[in-house]
Amino acid sequence: MKRKSILFTVLFLMVLSLLLYGCSSGSGDAGGPKALLDKYFSSAVKQDYAAAYSCYCKAYKDKISQEDYTKHRKEASVLQSYKIQSLKEDGNTAKAEVTLTFAPSKRLNRDKSVTQKVTEDLVKEKGEWKIKVW
Repeated sequence: MKRKSILFTVLFLMVLSLLLYGCSSGSGDAGGPKALLDKYFSSAVKQDYAAAYSCYCKAYKDKISQEDYTKHRKEASVLQSYKIQSLKEDGNTAKAEVTLTFAPSKRLNRDKSVTQKVTEDLVKEKGEWKIKVW
């Protein structure tokens, strides 16, 4: 009887540990501004413009349709990579400095990759982080 009790306790503690680990390890930035930036830029790298467009705030979407956004992005340089240099969160807003590397572009008469730093403003809308343009 005592052996079953110890076995049950050990199993219970193992399950509890796994549950606690799962909750803590996945929630470091789940839904936070860094997660949004990663989604936005990784979508752009994959040229998944619908996913990238979903990261924008309502004010932007009210002025620019997904179709126009996609058309513009397809005409622009392809994003090869990004690196978030800094991210400062202040309540419901955040600001990030990001280094972007764009592919060479015949259309833009550019035969080499180009790297540039950009500042991204973010805002929380209805509990979700979004890229703020206006």
